[in-house]
Amino acid sequence: MQTLVAVTSVLLLVFLGRHFARFLADAAAGRIPADLVLQLLTTLTISSLVLLLPISFYIAILVSFGRMYKDSEITAMAAGGIGTSKILRVMIGLALAFGMVVALLSLYISPWSVEQGLKIRDIADSQYDLAALVQGKFQSLGNGQDVFYVEGLSKDKLRMQNVFVFTGQGAKTTVYLADGGYQYTEPDTGDRFLVLEDGYRYEGEPGRNDFQIYRYEKSAVRIDPKEGGAQSRNVDAKSTAALWSSDNLKDVAELHWRIAMPISAVMMSIMAVLLSRTSPRQGRYGKLFAGILVYVLYYNLLGIGQSWIRNGVLPPSLGLWWIHVLLGLTVLAMFIQQYGWRYIVVRPRLAT
Repeated sequence: MQTLVAVTSVLLLVFLGRHFARFLADAAAGRIPADLVLQLLTTLTISSLVLLLPISFYIAILVSFGRMYKDSEITAMAAGGIGTSKILRVMIGLALAFGMVVALLSLYISPWSVEQGLKIRDIADSQYDLAALVQGKFQSLGNGQDVFYVEGLSKDKLRMQNVFVFTGQGAKTTVYLADGGYQYTEPDTGDRFLVLEDGYRYEGEPGRNDFQIYRYEKSAVRIDPKEGGAQSRNVDAKSTAALWSSDNLKDVAELHWRIAMPISAVMMSIMAVLLSRTSPRQGRYGKLFAGILVYVLYYNLLGIGQSWIRNGVLPPSLGLWWIHVLLGLTVLAMFIQQYGWRYIVVRPRLAT
C-alpha cells in the first residue's frame, strides 16, 4: 500500500502538472476565471484515477514482490508452509477488491467527473470577470468581439487606468479611450458593464473619413457574455446506463473500454505476481522493465480494439473480450512455465 500511494502520487503529479500549467495559462490569458482553475483540476484528478490506479497497483506489486524475492523472503515463506498457491489466493482476493474500486470509478464516478468538468467549462465560457485583466496586454473578452487594453491596474484590480476598448458590430466600429474605469454589475438584471471615465469615443466605418468623435465624462460599455453550453458532450461524459442502451458504435466502444478497466486491473495484478519472480542476484527491479513493456502492449491492444469497434471493424458482441482472453492465456502459460501442471491438475499433499 505504501508503494501504491507513492507511485500514484508521482503519476498524478506528472499527469496533472501539464494540465495545471495549461489552466494557469488560460486564466492568465482571460479564457477562464481564475477561481475555476482548482475546480477544473479536481474534476480532472478524479477522472484520471481510472487510468492511473491500475498501473500504480501493477507497479506496486512488481516492486514489492521484487524486493521480497531479492531478500529471499518468498523462499523463507515457502519453507514455513506459505507456498505459491497461498500467495496467489491472497493476491487474487486483494486484486478483486481493488477491481471493484476501479469498476466504481470507471462506470460511475469518472463519467460524472467529466460531465462536471464540462459544466465548469460552460460557466467559464458564459461569464468573465474583469478582475482577470492583465495590464499591458490586449485581450479579447466577452463574446470575442470586444478588445480591451489596460495600461495600469489597482492592487485589488477593481480600478483601471488608461483604458482602450474596441468593439465591432458589422462594418461599424467603436473605439473608446479613457483615463480610468471600473466594472459595474446591474443589480436587477445582472448585466455587467465597464464604466469608463474622462475619455473619447470614436464611431465610424474603417476606410471612411466621416468618423464621429464624442467627449464624455462617464460612459458604460456592456460586456456581452458568451453563449453557455457550447462544450461538446462526448462519450466520456455519458452515463454507463446511457451507453448500455445505445446502439451507436462510439457508445459501444466506450462501454467496452469502461468494462475493461476493472478486468484489466485484476488480471494484470495476477500477472505482476508472476512477473515479479526473480533470483536474488537480479535485484528488486529485475523484471520491472519487462513488466512495464507488457503493460504498455496490453493497453495499446485495448486502445486498438476500441478503435476497431468504433470504426465497425470488430462486431460489438466480440468487443474487447478477445484481448482479455489473450491475457488470460498468457497468465496461464506463465504459471505453467514457472510452477508446472501439478498446481493446476492436482494439489500435492505434503508428507507429515
